[in-house]
Amino acid sequence: MTGSAPTAGHDLPADRPTRDPALALVGRLDPASVALSLLAVLPVVWGVKVAATGTAPLVAAGAALVGGITVGVVFVRRQLRLERPLLDLGLFRRRRVTVVLGALVGAGVAMAGTGLLVTQYLQVVVGLSPVAAAIWFAPMGLGVAAGTLLTPVLVRRVRPHVAVAGGLALAALGALLLVLVPVEGGAPVAVLAVTVLALGTGPLFARGIGSIVGAVPATRAGAAASLAETGNYLGGALGLALLGTLAAAAYRGAMGTTDGAARETVSGAAAEAATLPAGEAGELLRAAHEAFTGSLHLVGVVAAALFVVLAVATSQVRPDTP
Repeated sequence: MTGSAPTAGHDLPADRPTRDPALALVGRLDPASVALSLLAVLPVVWGVKVAATGTAPLVAAGAALVGGITVGVVFVRRQLRLERPLLDLGLFRRRRVTVVLGALVGAGVAMAGTGLLVTQYLQVVVGLSPVAAAIWFAPMGLGVAAGTLLTPVLVRRVRPHVAVAGGLALAALGALLLVLVPVEGGAPVAVLAVTVLALGTGPLFARGIGSIVGAVPATRAGAAASLAETGNYLGGALGLALLGTLAAAAYRGAMGTTDGAARETVSGAAAEAATLPAGEAGELLRAAHEAFTGSLHLVGVVAAALFVVLAVATSQVRPDTP
């Protein structure tokens, strides 16, 4: 009968393709972009490390920094030209994406840097075995879990951006507690500090990726989620490299005119002390422990300042207007 509706299963021609708009953004991985990203990040990290520790000429460090930044510019220009870029820079046009992603990276830097120094402190200064240090360090992971689980309860009482900013302020307080860690018997204070720090980051990690994904169109949600996840891991890697380098430079500076392996690490100082008379060995180890604890204090102050900046930035973020 003419004019009747198409029967079920035959309302579309068999040869008409069905397209999901989200699939339009799916493409092959761009190997050149991957290589450029690595060549941009790794030389900069190496340049900062050797410049701070003096393990290579400053000319080489400067050349690495300039080279890495130059490659970074090339990487950005390539992403702007590609139809399906490795890093969708268009997402950064949305303020919420930029601020929250920056917070995820910054929190990763602070957490990785403080975590690295505390675990080393527990082993090389307090003298715990790796297994015992891991057990002492477990509350930091539990702090992140607790902060994440408490976030849904918290956001029922305050707005999400207030919960995130307040949590980061608490993380700053935890980082500052590292300044109170003594040279002798400071394990409880150090673990309490990183636990408070981790608890404060819970709201950011619980809300961060969802906030970024919710700020972009559905067709770009996958790119936004991967960008947020990558930012978190990048922050962790940068925290190990940059704050670890800062701590190493502070240790070397505190050791003054001490020569040899003792000026590089506490383990080196312990090995050198084993060849010295008891009195000299004790003085060397005490100096090394004090120098390392001082570097832990410095990293705590830097992490606290970073958390304060992130708390102020995230406190200004509001949901995008539909």
